[in-house]
Amino acid sequence: MTPARRTAAACYLGAGISTLSAVASLAWHPFLGVSGLVGAAFLLWAAASTRGAEQRRRARHARLDHAARSDAHLLDTDPDHRSAA
Repeated sequence: MTPARRTAAACYLGAGISTLSAVASLAWHPFLGVSGLVGAAFLLWAAASTRGAEQRRRARHARLDHAARSDAHLLDTDPDHRSAA
């Protein structure tokens, strides 16, 4: 599991716990649950941001790997295949 996935999973867990505590707090007074819901919204945003950054990083590396494979024949460094000139 990559660090970004681990961070996203921790944020989802924290958002779940925050939502549960907000729902439990709503039994006493409606305003007590607001802070828990705001915290859960922030943690969900952080998880989505982390997952998006991870997907962009993976796509960038895939493009770079593809470019390196497509240019490999141009960058042949094997001395046995060099011309004698």
